[in-house]
Parts: sequence; structure tokens; C-alpha cells
Amino acid sequence: MKKRKIDFDARFWAGYSGTCPLKVFDEFFISCTLSETKDRLFKMMHNAMKPKIFLKHDPSLVVHFYVALKSFVRASYVVRSKSKKWKLNQPPEQGSQIMQGSLFDDEFLNPFLVFERAFQDFSLQELEDFLTEVCYYALGPYNDHPHGNIISPFLHLQKMLDAAQLIRERGLEKIKNNK
Repeated sequence: MKKRKIDFDARFWAGYSGTCPLKVFDEFFISCTLSETKDRLFKMMHNAMKPKIFLKHDPSLVVHFYVALKSFVRASYVVRSKSKKWKLNQPPEQGSQIMQGSLFDDEFLNPFLVFERAFQDFSLQELEDFLTEVCYYALGPYNDHPHGNIISPFLHLQKMLDAAQLIRERGLEKIKNNK
């Protein structure tokens, strides 16, 4: 049976239509730095809980950000499934807490654990639904707010952003099969 490849839907925001999740990570962080992304995601979450419109002057930026995050989540899903095929370069000897971001010590040493844990707790569809719901409520002055648990997916997404940046900084090597 042929494996079904996941479409990252990165054509709209990055002009990329390939199948390499690491390229999606690169394009994502080229378009928006880690700190800008985390800040924008936090503000989007904050506005989703209030009857205010996020980026009222240009709501298309919210849609653009949503589409880019959705591609990022899809790429993260693929990274999780391919983590056994890649070897991460070693972290620097003197790591700082600032470099570690929101990651636990074991996640800092092996960022693939972040993706494994996120997709153990939530399916790809659940994370995409979370993004859709937060975007929907951030774009309108609704008195209602997102339903269910939105904190856990938000925290997982924050960690996935840190882990993806860490993977980009350290670099990967493909593990060769010695059969």
C-alpha cells in the first residue's frame, strides 16, 4: 500500500509545495521570528477570549498567520513520524535557560520528544481544530469564547515552536541503514 503524503498547504503563504517538513520550518521562521510568532499566538489567544477583534486594522494578517501555523502543525506531525530516521546534532556544552525556552531538559536534548508528546495528547485534526477555533474567535467581537480545553494545545504549540527552532539551529543528519 502506498503511503499517503500530507499536504502542508504552504503554497499560499510560502510558495512551497514540497514534502520536506524541515523546509516548512525554515520558511515559517523566515516569515516570522520565533518571538514574534509566540507573541502573535498569545495575543490571538487573548483576543479569542474577549469580545475584541484581533488586528482590527488588517484581519487578513490573522488569516495568513493561521494558514502558516496550520502548515507548521502539519510539518510537525511529519517530523514526529520521521524522528527515528534523523539524528540531531549535539547541543552546545554550555546551554542557557534562555536558549531552552519552554522545553524541559529531556526535550532540550531531544526536541523530537516535544512532537511525540503533542501528538500523543492531541491528533493532527484536534490541533488544526484548535487553531481554527482560536482564529475564528479572534476575528470577531463575540461574547462567546472557544469551548473545551484550549490551554493544553496552546502550550504544546508553544513547545513545538521552540523545538522546531532548536532543530533548525542544531541541524540534522539522516540516519543510514546498515543492512
